[in-house]
Amino acid sequence: MRFRHHRNRLVMIAFLLTVLSEAILIGISYWNTRDVGSEIQKASEQNLSKHVESQIVTKLNEMNSLALQIESSDFTKYARSFLNLRTAEEEVEARGELNSRLSRLHLPQGLVDQIYFIGDNVNQRNFGKSFPTDRNIPDDRIPWIDELRSAGLLDSFTRYYSMPTYIPEGMFTDALAANKAPIPDETRQRLNHFFTSIEGHLVINNGVNYLNVLSVIVLDERIFSAELPSPRIWNGYVGVLDENQQTLWSNLPDPDALRTAAQRIDNGFRQWEQRIGGNYKVRTQPIAPYEFNIVFFEREKSSSLWDRNFINVYIAFFLCTLLVCFLISLKFANLIMYPFQVLARIVWKKENDLDFHSIPEERFSEVKLSRISIRGKVLLMLLTSVLIPVLTAICMHLYLMYNYVFNKAVDLSVESSNHLIVELRDRMEGYESLTNRLSTDSRLTNLLSPYTFMDNIDDFTVASYPGLGDLSYFVLYDSGGVARYSSAFFNNLTLFKLSSIDPDLLSNLQSERMVWVTGLNDVYGHPSLMLIKKLSLPSPATGKSMDAFLQVVLKEDAFSSVASDRKMSFVMLNRSGDFIYSNTSSQGFRIQASNQWNGHREKTDDVLIDKVEGSNQVIVYRPIGNEGWSTFIFMTIDDMYLKMNDMLHRFVLLIVLIILIIFAAVWNVSLLLVKPIERLKRAVERVEGLPAGLDNPSGSRDEIGQLVGSFNQMIMQIHGLMEENINKQIREKILVTSKMKAELGMLQQQINPHFLYNTLEAINMRARQYGATEVSTMVNSLAKIFRFTINTGNEVVPLSEEIEHVRNYLTIQELRFQNKFTVKWRLDESMIRVPILKFILQPIIENALQHGIEDLYGDGEITIVVGSSDGRMILTISDNGIGMSEEELAKVRRSLTMENETSPASNDGISSKRSNGVGLVNVYQRLLIYYGEGLKLAIDSEEFRGTTITIEIPLRFDSAGA
Repeated sequence: MRFRHHRNRLVMIAFLLTVLSEAILIGISYWNTRDVGSEIQKASEQNLSKHVESQIVTKLNEMNSLALQIESSDFTKYARSFLNLRTAEEEVEARGELNSRLSRLHLPQGLVDQIYFIGDNVNQRNFGKSFPTDRNIPDDRIPWIDELRSAGLLDSFTRYYSMPTYIPEGMFTDALAANKAPIPDETRQRLNHFFTSIEGHLVINNGVNYLNVLSVIVLDERIFSAELPSPRIWNGYVGVLDENQQTLWSNLPDPDALRTAAQRIDNGFRQWEQRIGGNYKVRTQPIAPYEFNIVFFEREKSSSLWDRNFINVYIAFFLCTLLVCFLISLKFANLIMYPFQVLARIVWKKENDLDFHSIPEERFSEVKLSRISIRGKVLLMLLTSVLIPVLTAICMHLYLMYNYVFNKAVDLSVESSNHLIVELRDRMEGYESLTNRLSTDSRLTNLLSPYTFMDNIDDFTVASYPGLGDLSYFVLYDSGGVARYSSAFFNNLTLFKLSSIDPDLLSNLQSERMVWVTGLNDVYGHPSLMLIKKLSLPSPATGKSMDAFLQVVLKEDAFSSVASDRKMSFVMLNRSGDFIYSNTSSQGFRIQASNQWNGHREKTDDVLIDKVEGSNQVIVYRPIGNEGWSTFIFMTIDDMYLKMNDMLHRFVLLIVLIILIIFAAVWNVSLLLVKPIERLKRAVERVEGLPAGLDNPSGSRDEIGQLVGSFNQMIMQIHGLMEENINKQIREKILVTSKMKAELGMLQQQINPHFLYNTLEAINMRARQYGATEVSTMVNSLAKIFRFTINTGNEVVPLSEEIEHVRNYLTIQELRFQNKFTVKWRLDESMIRVPILKFILQPIIENALQHGIEDLYGDGEITIVVGSSDGRMILTISDNGIGMSEEELAKVRRSLTMENETSPASNDGISSKRSNGVGLVNVYQRLLIYYGEGLKLAIDSEEFRGTTITIEIPLRFDSAGA
């Protein structure tokens, strides 16, 4: 048969549609993540370039500022004082003073390697200090200016004064070795030692000044490496070239790689790819105004989530989706082909059968999806077998891409935040360094002497200290807290009070230490940040050290230039959580930072996403400085949300495209499959002469079911006469059965009820003789119940008889349940003789026992209350049983509100089952028929708390209506 061929074709179509849909999905996924990833990667590169450039420029500016300061007489005095012509004690004292002054600068590690102060000739003393070892350099390793001049090396050495200059290896030592001029050996050795120590380093010299002193700063090579990001977040190398493309510093393992990069820069390239044990993307960043070039070598990485790990995961997931597609399509294809196979087998068996039996339509109507046409089944099969795997894949892609984008956005925010924290720390260290340099200026500190007047520092200007422009003002106080000098309002020093600062903070401050102070206003009444440094200076009068305080007050926008990215905001809080500084005036950021502060004090690496000022922000918490301050950095990611919305729109279009493709394919496949069957169906309908729109009684609506129905209609016409004979035989059997039932009823009527009474009484007497009291009680009660039940004389009995009947029933049940429950009666004696319809209390109490008390864990209690109110008898039966759920209670109430649509027996469904044929609905309908609309019945129940049934019967009613 060709059924298997059609089934396989359907499975193959579903399989190919799934593969095609997921191929389109992969393309869109790669396109989306590549675009977003490229933007994030570009932003990361820009952040890195800006950060490294900013940090290097900051450090070089700081070194230039240091070079300018050490040109002052405070530092050069040692090398111009002709100390070789003075006593050794004077030289030692001068050297100690210079060492002390350099120490008070508190230069950060990794910036300065050596500092030299070189005198003019042998009458002066040279000075050199190595900062990594904190030792002075011996005099026999430092030449005089005359020796540099006589060797012909002074001009080339001081050519690029006041600018950082890289001294290549061998630049001066080779020239010295090639110099054949008669140079004394001691001089040659000093020159050789000096140039050997500075070659391969970045050097700043100020040239020979008007006092014939040459000051030289040799920078530590860590000045560049310290500014690089951690290898944990950045994988690459960096090289720094000067204006002549000479290497200043590099961490490249292959020096030739940087030389190749220098050649490309000379050729005008700014970005290219280069192999260094792998593919690296190379780009350059100029450093103004120093004419340096930073060369970044970054390992190439994918800008989408399609890395090797994801590809492996997706291949496994792709195979799983194809397996799901295969199983679903195979299941549906078998369901579609099953009616064809059944019909083929039936026809094959009937080839030689002329009994004209109809085809069993149940075999087709009972098949799953039999009410759907074959075309609808094929459509359903392809939709489910393709869309379920594809939608699962789309959900997975959306989840992965959202995670990818969010993680990239968070990583970028964390990276930018780390850069910002480094820049903030460097800015703070810069202000601390500026404070240290101010504290070493004798023009300022000499003002503490009683013999020094303001006029002596007229030349003390802001230009002497680059970076002083970020300060609002600075004030020098003596040990008593009296202002001796201020860069603002210097003619009214009474405005400045050191007493406004916490006295405990000042008393605990050690000499030559400084502390940041927050929460105070400056002299202009503005909130400000300030630095307080405690100075220890020699007293001109006594020679002993005396204390002083230097107060440096920052401007309100001192940190504003740190965050240049408009998407970044930050808030700084002190150790108490009080506001210090923010680069934004929006209060929402300050409130958010304050709210987050308590939960982040002990954390050092915390990131969260929240909405601030109506914008989605990545919030990064970082501690800053040694003061216990906290910084909350806010990075807006609204643009990422827009990107993700674009991705979502693309996926919606993808789903619509897949559905359209599926519908087009299904339409063509269903035509091929259904068209021959439709032609056969129409042919059969024409032969049998029946209306084409005849309803199919079997309920099957597919083409096979309709074809079988048409065939059976033809068989039904042939069997017309046979059905009449069969109907006659059935009627005869019914008459015989009815006759047998009537005879059985007559036999039953012959049983005398008094025989049952006498038998029960005999059992009762015999039980008493043998002392079986419980048996006697049960038989006696049963006899009374039986007598009350078969007494068909009246429908209505006094309430007392109805209560007596209930008592007899409860007597038997108490013995059965072995005192598991108790019954409480509260009867209104005025109602005892009121006539009432029989058998209304016992079924309700029976329900309470069987469904409320029997399953109860513990003692049960049934309360029966009879009362009256407003001309009505009120009967209340309540129990403390297991009760009913809200769903069960609603079902019972609905059964009571049905208005004569069905008989009591059919209405009572469950209730009849619960009360042995006389259920709650039966009782209610009997009462309603007898008492009319004046009858009320209410049910209240709570699960595990009990059930209460209340019946209100009118004492006066129209008996005729009953």
